Amino acid sequence: MDNQLLWPLHGFYCVSIFTIPLYLMVLVCLLKLRCYSKTYVTTFYTILLQHCIADIIIMVNYIATWGLRTVPGIKDYYFKYQTFYIPAWTYNSVYYTLYIRCTGIVFLSINRFLVISAPYNRLTAIVQECSTWKIIAVYWIVPTLISIVVLKDAEIKYDSLDIMELVVSRGIITRNTLMALITVAITCLICVASYVIMWITLRKHSAGITKSVQRELLLAVQVFSLLCAFFIMFLYYLLQNYFSQTQNAGPVYTMRALYPIANGTLSYINPFCILLLNRDFSRQFMRTLKCAGVRVSEVKVSTATPLPIVVRGSIQ
Repeated sequence: MDNQLLWPLHGFYCVSIFTIPLYLMVLVCLLKLRCYSKTYVTTFYTILLQHCIADIIIMVNYIATWGLRTVPGIKDYYFKYQTFYIPAWTYNSVYYTLYIRCTGIVFLSINRFLVISAPYNRLTAIVQECSTWKIIAVYWIVPTLISIVVLKDAEIKYDSLDIMELVVSRGIITRNTLMALITVAITCLICVASYVIMWITLRKHSAGITKSVQRELLLAVQVFSLLCAFFIMFLYYLLQNYFSQTQNAGPVYTMRALYPIANGTLSYINPFCILLLNRDFSRQFMRTLKCAGVRVSEVKVSTATPLPIVVRGSIQ
């Protein structure tokens, strides 16, 4: 790989040094709080927890596949056993992990939409009362099913031991980038539509917004901040799809080298969104850093459905 194109990967490494430990601490704190409060066992936090786990796995996987393939000794192992799906997983995992994130952000946004805009809908009650194992199963099964088309490609190889660049047919690149562009576009469309409807609902019933609803709204803002990162990914795949369609191999490899920037944005923004926009969790997180116990009185207890919004001039 051209040394001039290694700076995005090196930047990804530098940010990973302090972000992965921070993310792990956020994850541990979330798991700890689930033992003390019903708030953190709700559907939203169960999905968020899976999203955090996915992000950490994705970061470690990217470092192990894309980063270590250039390290002497390790790259010899990768090259020698490349027939065992190693280069194929290196390439295919980019799309598989993208679809995991897409479904995750869609699930989080739909959950916020249902809780805020349709709190008394039957579907909302079903989602809020869904058991943890079902939520986890849906979170991981849906993107896996979407990724079957991608994961079946096993003919991807390394070009040489010295360069270790992936050799992928133009047909696979064109199909995968177009599929990724469509998936990211649909993700953004669903999420934006959910937030537009939420905004309209809040405008209509602004007089009935209670503190409990405000907390639910802050969680929606947290998810919206995460959604903003997807617009960077949308732009990335828009350009990648254009270059793959023009039969120009150079820009395709350049965009592949720039992938750590887009991937890092999606990976690293979530823990900061959680800490900066979730005040209840941030207080508990700081107590955890100080090795203090969880203050149960500060942990807000959430019910199956959120507190109400004004409907027809009264609070229901």
